[in-house]
Amino acid sequence: MKNKLEHILLSILLGLSVLLGLSFWLNTIFNFNMFCKGHWDEFAKLQASQTPISIGFYLSFIVAVLIFVFGIYFIYRQIIIQHIHRPKNAVVIVPQQKIANEPVKETKEEETTINQPVISASRPPRLNLPNNMAQIVAQKHTEPERQKKLAPSENPYNPIISEVFSNNGYIVKPNPTISGFTPNLFAIGNNEIIWVGGVDCDIDKMTNALEKLNSVFKETLEDIPIHINAFILDTMGRYNNNDNIHIFKSIDELKAFIDEHPADKISEDDRESFDSYSEYIDTIIQYIKNI
Repeated sequence: MKNKLEHILLSILLGLSVLLGLSFWLNTIFNFNMFCKGHWDEFAKLQASQTPISIGFYLSFIVAVLIFVFGIYFIYRQIIIQHIHRPKNAVVIVPQQKIANEPVKETKEEETTINQPVISASRPPRLNLPNNMAQIVAQKHTEPERQKKLAPSENPYNPIISEVFSNNGYIVKPNPTISGFTPNLFAIGNNEIIWVGGVDCDIDKMTNALEKLNSVFKETLEDIPIHINAFILDTMGRYNNNDNIHIFKSIDELKAFIDEHPADKISEDDRESFDSYSEYIDTIIQYIKNI
């Protein structure tokens, strides 16, 4: 994001460059000094007496103005694009009546397939894996019944994860369902950053959801890249490493990482652009529910 001060300074620099370039051109080709009052007086007399003046003299001013206008456009191009795309997103998001009766059951059925620990919602302790095979087998047999009672939005880890990100400058958004996958965290930060997190979720489902989310961003906002970061809080030890998704074994490990990678601070100059970005993400959250 460019600061307003940078835009102003670039505009002044462009204006001075065009002015000096035009002065050099007129002085060289027409022997006319733009900064000399006597030359302008002589030019006025020639116009008053209807003396023919080269058309190239007038074209020089027109070309200089066009260069300045196009230069200003490219300097403010990013801001102009943001304002152009915001209405476009708002128009795309219309059909909300459709989802009142249809997709609710399918979404909940898919959500319950995510493996999640059953922990008291009042005071979430840290999950300790069993040390012997018999306990592991017993846990696998009882897990489907537990999952039916616990949706991703009700996971006791959610408020802890949200607090970790909020304390480090991120804005936590509502968790959207993306291609059947509901994350446990959906947060944004300055400079078009997004964090998507899941607790003991299926890594393939998360990968598919991230690809879908990225394609929606490219369709609706081609010229401004959105940087997506993802993590899994893998308390069950199902995964080791992944090139595209951070794997954390405990909430303490996640907290330590985010503490080292807080959100960039939002300056007063960046506030307007960040607010536009936040509104855009809210629009995408509503839109993605319908696809």
